[in-house]
Amino acid sequence: MRYLLLGAAAIALSGCSFLGLGGHSDYAQYNANTGYHGTHSQTQVATNRGGCQTGQCLARWNIEGGIGPSFVAGGTAVTADNTHSLPNTAINEIKMKDVYDTGWRAELGGSYALSPNRKVTAMGFIDEADSAGPQNWGTVNGQQLTGALSDYNSYGAEIGLRQYFAPRNGIILKSVRPYVEGRLGATHVDDIRIQDTQLGGAVFSAADVPFYESGWAGSAAGLVGVETPIARYATIGLETGVRYTQGPKSDNSAIAADSPLAGSNNGASRTTIPVMLRGRYRF
Repeated sequence: MRYLLLGAAAIALSGCSFLGLGGHSDYAQYNANTGYHGTHSQTQVATNRGGCQTGQCLARWNIEGGIGPSFVAGGTAVTADNTHSLPNTAINEIKMKDVYDTGWRAELGGSYALSPNRKVTAMGFIDEADSAGPQNWGTVNGQQLTGALSDYNSYGAEIGLRQYFAPRNGIILKSVRPYVEGRLGATHVDDIRIQDTQLGGAVFSAADVPFYESGWAGSAAGLVGVETPIARYATIGLETGVRYTQGPKSDNSAIAADSPLAGSNNGASRTTIPVMLRGRYRF
């Protein structure tokens, strides 16, 4: 699934529809006030893609894709406030941005134009980040406890509403069209385990320790971006914003109530800043 989505997203980066944005000869009669275009003469009606005969053409269906880095900006991986008070034990709070390296995100889906300046979007995605390696978890009986969390792997789907603004003259590009978008979605997060745990330099647990369960969580995003046409039916764009994903459920199957780790797995919500190179192709 991962490679299929990545490949399809890369192909989709070649373009997207621009709802009539100027910048390509096919949109020479673009009307910035209405968002429609009508470049075809009546003698060209028979060959006009989509069968538009009124001179007021609106692209409804689009395929979209994107790929780019996903920077971790917030969230707590290991919680300290909720740990049980055990003698001679002090567990540190560890942030998600310290536990995980910069990840990547790939999306593929489609959109439907409700009007020249508004679209409903639906996207499937993969979002992953590698572990940053062992962290200092705190002290137990005066000895340092260290360990790493397993990689963050997730996939899911989001629906959104995108609002475009009037095209603007670009500094380098002939024209760009800014937009904002809000999304809601469901994210499946794979289980997260503690790996390579050591206490005072000695192995604390030879096996991985279950820490968070795999399961579905809610997500929400606020995005901003710009698009520019590159061909008759295609555009590319750059997008960023803020995305929040709820934390998965705690997994206490291997963490007893009297364990130094008890209560430390009550976090794992994640706030990220994606930077996506996007493409859209209109039909």
